Amino acid sequence: MAGKNEVTIKWLGHSSFLISLGDALKIVADPFDSSVGYPMPDETADICMVSHDHFDHNCVSAIKGNPEVVKGTGEKEAKGIKFKGVASFHDEKGGSERGENTIFVWEWGGIRFAHVGDLGIDLSDFQVKEIGAVDVLFVPTGGFYTIDAASATKIVASLNPKVVIPMHYKMPFMGENFPIAPVDEFLKGKDNVVKVDGNSVRFTKDRLPENTTIYVLQYRLDRISSSGEKQD
Repeated sequence: MAGKNEVTIKWLGHSSFLISLGDALKIVADPFDSSVGYPMPDETADICMVSHDHFDHNCVSAIKGNPEVVKGTGEKEAKGIKFKGVASFHDEKGGSERGENTIFVWEWGGIRFAHVGDLGIDLSDFQVKEIGAVDVLFVPTGGFYTIDAASATKIVASLNPKVVIPMHYKMPFMGENFPIAPVDEFLKGKDNVVKVDGNSVRFTKDRLPENTTIYVLQYRLDRISSSGEKQD
């Protein structure tokens, strides 16, 4: 069980995560629908962030508990937590191909998070300033629909987070509708890479790494134990 001030980050697949603080509120980011290829999550949350209205990021109905939905730009508040939505685009042509995208920034347990959704272009200096200090960064790396490994690397350098969690990359069971690169493209030549033995990781403010560290969460389809219970 997580400690009172310990933040748990659980990868649900694709760009979706369940973030919880001890036994307090639970936040889900960018829930996907069944067409993505991942098994649908069986999770309950209080808040659901949606970076943009595409099927692989806005399936709020998949999350139990009737969560309060946070979407769009500007200052938001849900269940006492303050969120900042920073405007961005899903492509390199001002949103004309794939529309707009919201980068969400929030602080919880003393840790500053940024989930950039389906960011499709490098961050501008203005966006970097708007995002501000970041401890934990969720960043897409697969390319094609989003930024690729090279752009993700630039964004990590510009934001200088303590923790980087790559997302939106190719997994073997995803269909041909997702011609994106695997995470290995992003990891090439990188130092401080931790391949977590499981799909969750825990942090407290005082246990964040001193230098930028990439945490690669492992998603397994065979999450059933011999007793028949689901495993994290």
